[in-house]
Amino acid sequence: MTFVGHILFFVALVIVGVSGNIFNFIFTIQQQVKTRTIQTVGLILNVISISNIILVLTTFALVLSVFQNAQIWCVRPYPLAIRIEAYLMMTCSFISFWAIAWLSLFYCIKVVNFSSECFRALKRNISSVINAAVLLSCMLSVLLFFPMFSLDIVDSLEKNDNVSSITNFTCPQPSFTIQMNPNAYIAAIVCLLCPIPLMIMLPTSIRMVAHLCAHTMALKKNQTQVQGSDSYVLVCKITISLVGVYLSTLCIVGLFFIIRIIGEFITYHTLASAFSFYSGMTSLLLTASNRYLKEKLWSLLCCRKAEEQAGKSQTVVTADV
Repeated sequence: MTFVGHILFFVALVIVGVSGNIFNFIFTIQQQVKTRTIQTVGLILNVISISNIILVLTTFALVLSVFQNAQIWCVRPYPLAIRIEAYLMMTCSFISFWAIAWLSLFYCIKVVNFSSECFRALKRNISSVINAAVLLSCMLSVLLFFPMFSLDIVDSLEKNDNVSSITNFTCPQPSFTIQMNPNAYIAAIVCLLCPIPLMIMLPTSIRMVAHLCAHTMALKKNQTQVQGSDSYVLVCKITISLVGVYLSTLCIVGLFFIIRIIGEFITYHTLASAFSFYSGMTSLLLTASNRYLKEKLWSLLCCRKAEEQAGKSQTVVTADV
């Protein structure tokens, strides 16, 4: 691929990953200003949009740094820009992943009926609980990845014995210069990025599917009530789709880092494409699930008929379900 081809490719990735999130953020804020309220869904939408925008731009900056200097990971000390980019990439991905997990939990508690008094009490206060959880997740991510600023490499550089070209330097694995247990820290990050959010997303999604299937079958003779539940069916579909996008992105990014760690070559196009896909798809799914954003999108595209149809469609408004 030529230099111009690289530039066009990454510009396209940035547009795909950023444009939808900017749209969601602007018009969600606009609605919140009009209503003078910040609903839970709107808060999560804003958090996901901002973190996705920063994630895509940071990944692009990181790839650009590597593109300009292929041996940048062999430089000691690491440039401050690289450390900032790594910190923001990890922080924003953490915030976005957990925001999706909290959105899944929020919809599950809102949609499903529980017999337990504990869950009923949680349902009555779910908005406050999720709002606090989202803000705490943001604060935790800011603090959790501070050790990224201490990343550095050992003194010596080792060359590949079989190849003398400068492009085949084997850079030492980075390590933390502060006093800490790196293995425990990395294990904690991995758990917080994958298994734990997934333990929230999957059960809540499956529980919503089971509830809505049973509810729809029970009301199949009452057409009006079944139509009234269509918006919740859409919520369920959107939630499952978000989980699928999350898992796909984790698989690609995990594969990228594993290949890099074992010393094999893999282009940074993979990392940039993964986060661009994640950001673009999440913004698209969140727009599709939100009646206000959907109507604004059609109005921007000057589709009057489509706008009227969107207003009548079974979509979920930004206000809490």
